[in-house]
Amino acid sequence: MSTRLWHSFDRKFVIVPGLLALIAGVSPGAAAQQVSVRIRVVPETSRIEIEGKCPATARWSFPDSYGGVLGLGNRIERFVVLDESGAEVEIRRIAPGQFDSAKASSHFRYQVNLTAPVSSSDSARVSWLNQQRGLLMLADLLPVISGKHIGATPASVSFEAPESWTVQSADRESSQSAVEVSDIDRAVFAVGKNLRSSRLTESGMSFRLVADGEWAFADTDVSELVARILKAHREVFGAMPAKQGTLILFPFPGAAAANQWSAETRGATVTLLMGKLPSKIGALAQISTPLTHELFHLWVPNALTLEGDYDWFYEGFTVYQAARTAVRLDLLTFPEFLNAIGRAYDAANAQTNSISLIEASSRRWTTGQSAVYSKSMVVAFLFDLRMRSVSHGKKSLDSVYRVILQKHSGNAPKFEGNEAVTQALAADEASENFVRQFIRNSVTIKLATELAPFGFEVETLGLRTRIAVSDKLNKQQRDLLRELGYNDAVRSPRK
Repeated sequence: MSTRLWHSFDRKFVIVPGLLALIAGVSPGAAAQQVSVRIRVVPETSRIEIEGKCPATARWSFPDSYGGVLGLGNRIERFVVLDESGAEVEIRRIAPGQFDSAKASSHFRYQVNLTAPVSSSDSARVSWLNQQRGLLMLADLLPVISGKHIGATPASVSFEAPESWTVQSADRESSQSAVEVSDIDRAVFAVGKNLRSSRLTESGMSFRLVADGEWAFADTDVSELVARILKAHREVFGAMPAKQGTLILFPFPGAAAANQWSAETRGATVTLLMGKLPSKIGALAQISTPLTHELFHLWVPNALTLEGDYDWFYEGFTVYQAARTAVRLDLLTFPEFLNAIGRAYDAANAQTNSISLIEASSRRWTTGQSAVYSKSMVVAFLFDLRMRSVSHGKKSLDSVYRVILQKHSGNAPKFEGNEAVTQALAADEASENFVRQFIRNSVTIKLATELAPFGFEVETLGLRTRIAVSDKLNKQQRDLLRELGYNDAVRSPRK
């Protein structure tokens, strides 16, 4: 389907006296909402003030970590619990972000210090606010009640911000003064005084770009790149992941290298923070890497009804799939693709061999997530090669993704991720043996041995592994490598 682009570049949403508002699609049960909050944005102090109500409780707990970012509970300040008459209820602070109230109540108010994280790479994962812009992620701003995050239920959220500021999210605009959020854990809001908004449609999916800052490229360049990537991913899955989505593109809130980037995908919202390269070509090349990866997450895992620690697949395999997509779109050359596989092999070789990928995923925040993802990228490459070779090009890793989306999306019941994915990968006896050897069990990958049947040569230069295409390819090997983007005119990284 052709791509249609249109650009509004609106700098305002709906402004009612003292309130900036945005509304999502209102659910039939919105009137019976159990959680409602009002968020006041105070950029000059890098704080927000939150007041609202929720199911009555005497135990108040705020998330203290997310994605390896620790100490989030320390951001909660001036926490107050109120009874039905509006009088303050006595509370006791147990630990940072942990409180007990003298009696159960449903009303509260507090402040959150949203000074940007010290590590710039953490700024795409948690909420922050400065005098120009901010990211508000409800999952780390609202309390966990009775051991269950209120993100499991919908909520009504309203905003109050400086008159010149706007608030935007993945949801559609409306004249109403509240946002009906269907899943707090996935709700991300961009706030700022100079936000630009534009839209595109690809294969029936409406996609919004919310941008701030000056870049070497135009917003239209980003929109066109997003459309190309969405179309390529749709060809893999056979369907779009949602009716609408959003990309928030911001500069880092603090100092960062020009070639640095950090990204996070929640629900249908991709948040991308980047340094600023002066060259348009260089900047577009830089943004293409996270976009191919993060936009794939709109399908896996965000469109799936799977749960558990299976990020060896939804992260590690995605690294491989995104790189292969980049080759298809001429964003990455085939030699660069092979170099990426070589780097992943080197990064993982000494760190994750003693445990399986499944076990490594469960330990990723203690043993190092990058090692799990690197090894999974290599395993995905080997699986894809084997599947294409055995089927003579009729099946590939793409086929597995289509099966998983068909079985575990939409209204499909919740299912354990590791079991669902390994079942889909182990479609026949040969694949079952592969899954057992490389995913369920610990294994030391002998890359040269594994790649030789497919027409590759592997050499070690110091601490670096180089993968090259053999000078002597048979017809089946040549056809297989061409499917992956190999061009006879570009022989190999060393040629």
